[in-house]
Amino acid sequence: MSKLSWIKDLAERVREEIHKSIVGMDVAIDSLLISLLVQGHVLIEGVPGLAKTYLAKAFANTLTLSFKRIQFTNDLLPSDIVGGMIFDRRTGEFLFRPGPIFANIVLADEINRGAPRTQSALLEAMQEFQVTVEGKTYPLPRPFMVIATQNPIELEGTYPLPEAELDRFLIRVLVNYPTRDEEIEILRLKNRHGEDLNVSPVADSEKVLEAIQAVKNVYIDDDILGYIVDIVRESRSMPDVVMGASTRAETALLYGSKAYAAIKGRDYVIPDDVKYVAPLILNHRILLRRRTSSLGRGEQETMLVTRKVLERVEAPK
Repeated sequence: MSKLSWIKDLAERVREEIHKSIVGMDVAIDSLLISLLVQGHVLIEGVPGLAKTYLAKAFANTLTLSFKRIQFTNDLLPSDIVGGMIFDRRTGEFLFRPGPIFANIVLADEINRGAPRTQSALLEAMQEFQVTVEGKTYPLPRPFMVIATQNPIELEGTYPLPEAELDRFLIRVLVNYPTRDEEIEILRLKNRHGEDLNVSPVADSEKVLEAIQAVKNVYIDDDILGYIVDIVRESRSMPDVVMGASTRAETALLYGSKAYAAIKGRDYVIPDDVKYVAPLILNHRILLRRRTSSLGRGEQETMLVTRKVLERVEAPK
């Protein structure tokens, strides 16, 4: 038995608990698990009403992690996210009041509605795992993960994330409409539990941190490292691609593959791990010549390009 089988058990228990309140969304749940295990962040796209916020809260609750939701609007200020200094009349001193960014799981709801300056404040915290206010640095709690959402249809009053900022997200996942059977099951759950989250904790922050450390030790062969590099390099030579994936994408594929291997119970990476995470990790890092999406990146088109890349690059035996 693999020494990482306990991470597989943990992942299965997380899925089981979340499915008590949420129907389907298996790829989104996997994406959250993968990102958390490598201290990455997730961008979830989908029209309103598909339980994106519900999923984020359920995920945090199953792991006993603190959760904060930030509703992005065009008048949201950076200080509304990171916090600021307030005057304490009792002591006559200025004290730091932490903002909602100080949580294990932070939901940045409709991130594309925030002004660029506010988006940058969040993304700086995502990259550095700390915030600086009045020259003093404050570390963010660990584990720390941002789950950002955006509506792929609306344009009015939005500020699409620039390419460099999109690249900060480990994974972008699209949440589609559920099937008819899934919608019937959703109504059954709502009829039984209403809006309450029917989930129980399966771990705590210490266990999550232990899993994060264990994933770092997952073995990956040089042949698979070469496979990752070949995939990314191939993305740059595809027709209709203006900008292929960067070196950061290679690092993301490395980390994502190791995390996916761990939640499958293995302490080594196989080519299928890379193939699973590649569409999730590369789809927002490929800029197409023909832009068909209101946000500048056609989800289906970039997914198709990624699949073609995987078909063209031979996997190691």
